[in-house]
Amino acid sequence: MDTTPDARKEQRKSFDAAVFAWWGEMQPAAEQEGKPNRRGELAELKRCKTLEELLLNPRFQALRRALQQTGFGGEAKYPAMAAIAGVLARVKQTTDVSFPAWLAQAKTNGDPRLGELRFRRLMSCKSLPEAFPALIRILPLADHTAPVAALAHDIYYWNDKTRQRWTFAYYDTLGE
Repeated sequence: MDTTPDARKEQRKSFDAAVFAWWGEMQPAAEQEGKPNRRGELAELKRCKTLEELLLNPRFQALRRALQQTGFGGEAKYPAMAAIAGVLARVKQTTDVSFPAWLAQAKTNGDPRLGELRFRRLMSCKSLPEAFPALIRILPLADHTAPVAALAHDIYYWNDKTRQRWTFAYYDTLGE
């Protein structure tokens, strides 16, 4: 992949578009637009509890092909793509707010959607096999809402830098 700043921006746009299109195909609103009903495939994705199970799922394979067409992928990134598929299958609505900031935003009772202890547990997950179940568990607390493309990008690059960025975004929002 080209690493110039402009090339990276274009690659990110391609990544975001591929992920958003894949996610959008599975949403009930897509059926109203004359697209195929993917409820069964969505349910099948949601039943996958491990990254290994997701690797065998046809909708994961569709995401993998879409990302590889944009220049992302390779065998080493299959677990990340599987995690993206598994997590986004549980997202019902997208938002422009970063996911950690969304988690820190107060509910009507004044508490954050995700408490500090659970957030710290999530941030202690250094690998995707650890983070995947944690992300799935917190989505209901986030009202099944997340910034689809940005969350996918963060999962794809799950590392110390991503977790540090999430920590600052969470605590900056919590402190407001």
